[in-house]
Amino acid sequence: MKSRISAYLPLAALCLSACGQQPGTFDLSPADAYQRLVASDLPDLVSTRQCGILIHVRSEGVRVGEQISWAVYSSGRKMVDFTATLTPVDGNRTHVAITIPPGPKGGEAYDGAQFYPRPAFNQPLRPAVEEQVAALLEGRPYDVARVPRGTDRLCDVQRAGLEAGHRFRVDDQPGMDTRQSDAACAEKRRQGWGCP
Repeated sequence: MKSRISAYLPLAALCLSACGQQPGTFDLSPADAYQRLVASDLPDLVSTRQCGILIHVRSEGVRVGEQISWAVYSSGRKMVDFTATLTPVDGNRTHVAITIPPGPKGGEAYDGAQFYPRPAFNQPLRPAVEEQVAALLEGRPYDVARVPRGTDRLCDVQRAGLEAGHRFRVDDQPGMDTRQSDAACAEKRRQGWGCP
């Protein structure tokens, strides 16, 4: 009986050590985690959560080895940003905390309770950012099954328009795509009026 118990002890210890890892903690040094994150413009996040407006993500090392921010732009305008703060757990493990600034209705930007006439991302954004960061740090593909389905219907409509060939800009007139907005603006100018 003792031999059976002692045979299972290493397995139990392995399970406890793996199961006991805190969410957001990765088996990488802070320097390695930083390098993986700062080198990425989060392509999987963009391709799976982008709405109708074209967006560009830029990573910025805020504090080398400690913090990375990504700024999301459309038509030269910042739409949202978010930050990963790296905290060493020990020499070979790093805890990553994601920070997203407040949205217009309180809570986080793109938390699922916000309204944006031209959204950059389908909401909620946080789980998708966390999955992209985890995939990068674990060296695995981004897994859409780990992210809840988006809840922003306006985003779904605009993304379908983008996929059908319609372009959208953040400054388009409400209810119009870029082509319609430009035509309406040209008509207003022809009549002596300005455009927003």
